[in-house]
Amino acid sequence: MIVDAHAHAFPTEASGHEWQRLLGVDEPRRTGEIGELAEIVTEAGIDRTVVLLNVRAGERFAELQAAGAPDAREQVREQLFALNRWGCRLGREDARFLPFIGVNVRFLSPAELVEEIDRGVAEGARGVKIIPPSMRVYADDPLLRPVVQRCCELGLPLLSQSGSGGGDPPAPGADHYGRPGRWDAVLREFADLKLILAHLGHGYEEDIVRLCASHEHVYTDTSMRLSRLGQPGQPTEAELVALIRRIGAERVLLGTNYPFVSPAAYVARLGELPFTDAERALVGGENFVRAVGV
Repeated sequence: MIVDAHAHAFPTEASGHEWQRLLGVDEPRRTGEIGELAEIVTEAGIDRTVVLLNVRAGERFAELQAAGAPDAREQVREQLFALNRWGCRLGREDARFLPFIGVNVRFLSPAELVEEIDRGVAEGARGVKIIPPSMRVYADDPLLRPVVQRCCELGLPLLSQSGSGGGDPPAPGADHYGRPGRWDAVLREFADLKLILAHLGHGYEEDIVRLCASHEHVYTDTSMRLSRLGQPGQPTEAELVALIRRIGAERVLLGTNYPFVSPAAYVARLGELPFTDAERALVGGENFVRAVGV
């Protein structure tokens, strides 16, 4: 089984383009629309795809405020809820897609965070997605506690952006909001939390190595990390494989980050990397099945 543990998708081309535009992509190569993703996963032979239901809430809120919208906050909240509802419906209608609902601690109260997670689970959500830089919080911020606690109580996987991407740190020389090491204290309290840290912790890879060695239910994914291998400033194939072996091939999930990259290209690259067949099977899907189910 091949599982893409990290993709973003949207109901229309317009919504997919808007999401990419808010991230600074003015001429996207892929639309982000679910029909396009469905064609790619069929071509690539991907059996299951995690669809991360992420709204760029902060960026959208700033635009609406600048335009003078009196209900900017409510518009953002409704967009978040609507995308979660759409994604859960998608998962019910097409078993290839596993919805991970998005929540944002800057736009939902602690009680609303729990309510949205519970509602998502009732509608078929398979996990929760958060982006610390977008919310401008570290993993150990008390604002995130309701999310972590409810995911732990429900045995629900929590997938978090990790690493130096997604925005600047709060001050020069400070940790990026996505620093994986900030999860250590959280994991010591919530030892049963199923946590997936995206991007191999880009820029903080040693944090990922330590967390996976110290905590039983921590995983990471390859999203955005199989592109440009061997180019200036990027690891070689051998260096990436060595990193994954240090983390533990049994803790790494295949992830792409569609629409920024092609899932088909990532599946092909996984087949080319100098892994053993057993390692390739673990990363390609077996780890996800064991950790999350399908």
